[in-house]
Amino acid sequence: MIENGFYSQSRRQEFVALLGTLPEQCPLDVEVEEHFIEEGYVREKISYQASPGVRVPAYVLTPRFVKGRCPSLVCIHQHNGEFHLGKSELVGLVGDPDMAFAVELCRRGYVTIVPDLEGFEERQATMNELERWKMTTPYLLGEGAYEKFLAMKYLLQGSTLQARYVWDLSRAVDYLCSRSDIDPERIGAIGHSLGGLEACWLLMFDTRISAGVCACGISTFETIFRDGVNHNLAAYIPGLLQVGDTDQFIAALAPTPLYIYTGSRDWTLPVDGVRQIARVAGESYALLGADSAFRYEELPHGHNLPLDARMLAYEWLDVWLKRSSVQGIQ
Repeated sequence: MIENGFYSQSRRQEFVALLGTLPEQCPLDVEVEEHFIEEGYVREKISYQASPGVRVPAYVLTPRFVKGRCPSLVCIHQHNGEFHLGKSELVGLVGDPDMAFAVELCRRGYVTIVPDLEGFEERQATMNELERWKMTTPYLLGEGAYEKFLAMKYLLQGSTLQARYVWDLSRAVDYLCSRSDIDPERIGAIGHSLGGLEACWLLMFDTRISAGVCACGISTFETIFRDGVNHNLAAYIPGLLQVGDTDQFIAALAPTPLYIYTGSRDWTLPVDGVRQIARVAGESYALLGADSAFRYEELPHGHNLPLDARMLAYEWLDVWLKRSSVQGIQ
């Protein structure tokens, strides 16, 4: 165990324990459903079994003409109240073109996997569930009804929606590790908004992740509550603040390489809270002699991921995940 006072490995264990009961392990049972050859890469639609009876659909993008074992990334979609979107936005099939970073990173030489989080795209509520709610609890209809249902169900089961999210993402890491063309020592995670928060949780939960990028994904709960901002339901974990606010959570990730980006005009994530996270985390990384493994970038943007912010994140990932030469990468 690495000891650096308050921020030790035991702190990570305390945060992970808050997730509650985890899903049951099972074989991945990967199925390939689609295979398309695109310019510079191959796009496959797959599904894998995350736990008994729970299949997770995902897109996997693989660079063409690359020799050697590739670095890889778990790419995690945003929330934005757009439950009809999920994995497809990150591969450029729908939605905001600035969110298609799984394609851009694949073209830089990474194998990228983009799962649907529960409640999004192919994992939305079924028509039968929507009809039942319409008849029995019409006040629960509308955007986010299924998210509320899932969050409350998991709480009653002694678990959390966050546990489901991070478990399914960790199983995506299992998939990457099963591939002979992937270097298991060079797996990263990147996400925007909800995806940025989930990238941080994946670093906390799964030690196979070698580097992470959190874009517009976090602030301290102290400042979020102060400003009266609502966030995704997975963020609210019983007992979290008894262990530590987000600054202490991120500090506990040291020395795993982490890049945090925020927009100074993002009112959903108070910038003074993000700066507090950066200050405390920077101190934690420095205590472990890992100053260069933590980077904080603040640009004059809102809650989005424009090209300049993406390029800085990509360049940082290249530093940590392209340590070995991979032929064919531009």
